Amino acid sequence: MKNILLRFLLCLLLISVVSCKKDPKSDKVEVIEELVDSTDVVEVVEEKKPVVKKKKKSTKKKPKKETIKLPAGAPSFSSIEAKKYIRDYEAYVSKYKKAVESKADMDAFLKLSESSSSLTKQYRKLISTLPAGEIEKMSKYMQEKTKQIDALNRQM
Repeated sequence: MKNILLRFLLCLLLISVVSCKKDPKSDKVEVIEELVDSTDVVEVVEEKKPVVKKKKKSTKKKPKKETIKLPAGAPSFSSIEAKKYIRDYEAYVSKYKKAVESKADMDAFLKLSESSSSLTKQYRKLISTLPAGEIEKMSKYMQEKTKQIDALNRQM
C-alpha cells in the first residue's frame, strides 16, 4: 500500500510541475486591445460672424402729455382720469343708444352691463380724487347724461 501511495504522490507532483510551467511564448507577447470606431466623424465648421456691438442711444422717455379729446358739450377737466372717464362714458352712451335701436339684441345689453360696472368703479375712484370745483362739473355732466339715458329708455 505504501507503494501505491507513493506513486500517487509522485503523479501529483509531476502534474503540478508540468502544469505550473510557464509558456515562454505567452510571456513575451503583450496583448493590446484596440478599439476601432466604426462611425464616421464629420466636422461641421461654422464661420462665426464678428459680433458688432451697437451703441444704444440714450433714450430717456420724455413724459408724454396725454391729450384726450373730449366730445362737444363735455366740460373740461384738469385731471387725465376725469377726461378718460368722460371719453369712456360717451362711448357707453353711444353703445347704449345702438342697443336700444336694435331692441331685440340682448347680447348688446349684457355687454353694456359689464361696461356699466367698470364705469361705476372708475367713477368711485375718480370722485375721491377730484377737487371740489371739478366734482361740481362732473355732477352736472352726469345729470345731463342721465336725462339722455332716460329718454332712450322711454323709446324701448
